[in-house]
Amino acid sequence: MTKTTLSGLKIAIMVADGFGEKNFIEIQKMLMGQNAQLKVISASTGLVQGRTGTQLGMSYPVDSQLSETLAVDFDALIIPSGEAHLSALAEELHAARIIKAFLRENMPVLVQGDALNLISEIDTAIQVDLICNKGETGRHNRLLWADVETSIATLTREFVAVCLEDQDGDSAAA
Repeated sequence: MTKTTLSGLKIAIMVADGFGEKNFIEIQKMLMGQNAQLKVISASTGLVQGRTGTQLGMSYPVDSQLSETLAVDFDALIIPSGEAHLSALAEELHAARIIKAFLRENMPVLVQGDALNLISEIDTAIQVDLICNKGETGRHNRLLWADVETSIATLTREFVAVCLEDQDGDSAAA
């Protein structure tokens, strides 16, 4: 029987203070609808604060610190948009380590909006223009980029497809 949902998959959402709260909430709803297990990973301890436009948003509990997180503990990674949080993640060595492991092992990664620039700084083989010019979503291997305005229905369909693609062999990531 072919699996059609993300049920049971462990998905990390990497954030720092200032992440786009609206997109974060949409991602949460998408994953809850798929029965996936969402874990918030961050360099922050305790709580991490979102942002709604120019205002501070709500705070969310951090499930795992980046310094204690291994890619192998998850089935997929999501990095939402948000200029302030992406700047903080760009300075975080453990964020780069985790992202590199996901990309190296060809594990599913979803990035929204300007989060693709963070990924391209970590892996220079990823060409932002080629991915973004494909429309409201674009791909590079199992890396899925989605514009921040992409509908949740499209985002869900595309992300489920990326996560459920058959991969040859098992691999371990650090």
